[in-house]
Amino acid sequence: MDNGFLNIIPTAFDLLALFICIGALACHLYVLPPAGGVLNSSVSEVLRVRIWHLLAAGVVALTISSIIGLFMHSMETSDSPFSEIFSVLPLIILRTRYGHLWVVRLAALAALWIGWWAGKRRLDFRAISVLMLGAGAVIAMSRSASGHAADGAYLSLPVLMDWLHLLSGSVWGGGLIALSIVVLPKIIKLTEQQGLLMAYIARRFSTLAGIALGTILITATYNAWIQVGSFHALWQTPYGRIIIVKILLLSVLMILGAANRYISIPLLHNPFLRKSDKSQSIRRFVHTIWGEAILIIFVIICTSFLLHWVPARFFSHWACA
Repeated sequence: MDNGFLNIIPTAFDLLALFICIGALACHLYVLPPAGGVLNSSVSEVLRVRIWHLLAAGVVALTISSIIGLFMHSMETSDSPFSEIFSVLPLIILRTRYGHLWVVRLAALAALWIGWWAGKRRLDFRAISVLMLGAGAVIAMSRSASGHAADGAYLSLPVLMDWLHLLSGSVWGGGLIALSIVVLPKIIKLTEQQGLLMAYIARRFSTLAGIALGTILITATYNAWIQVGSFHALWQTPYGRIIIVKILLLSVLMILGAANRYISIPLLHNPFLRKSDKSQSIRRFVHTIWGEAILIIFVIICTSFLLHWVPARFFSHWACA
């Protein structure tokens, strides 16, 4: 491993913050029922406020992780102690690829903050959320353009595929986290329109997750082919074994998602289902979402290890050394 576990922790924290920001915005734009719709408009407003609060936490975390990332990269690159890091920061920011991308990331963070403040009193104004989602996509690109995929150039097919993988994973995984933390706990406390709200949100998120999953499968296959290079390296290298663990986690996530899509959601939409059976279907759906959210955390941890381990494609080089 290139870096110790101390580097993996802030990377996981940064990815989690990015997932929360993009997932919360995706839920706000697509999953939650529109204000003034046929469903309970007051509950819809409460859900949007809760999502906006979660988004604030994500932006704060993303700001902190960006600062920590710059400091740790500067210390590693210059081999300087923390007490001397401020003297090398200007050189890192102005003269390195990481520094240039960090400035882009900083501008996107500023856009997120401005969008959050502008949107907190106009939660129904979709344009602000769309612009914020674009800023989140820029932050995701800055990470892809500074990782293993960018060994050759800033912008290339591997970087694009890695960016799409990170973006779709953030929509799916961050959406699961947003649902499990702020949306579902509120809905399960309702006495009126609980079933209708749950069915609406479940169907909308299932559609969004299906699109994200399709993108994840395509980009993950390409990324594995680029970064691993052979089946031998997949089994014989630490990088490859982490990918296997990640594949297993994603497989479980796919099974749980399929169970929701083809079993729980049709039951939630069944108007002839008895009240007790409807309640049981709601509980099953909620518990499955919570389980998927926990699995997403482990996927993020695996990804953090991959970002700090030597890609398996270099196995043939150091195996012969």
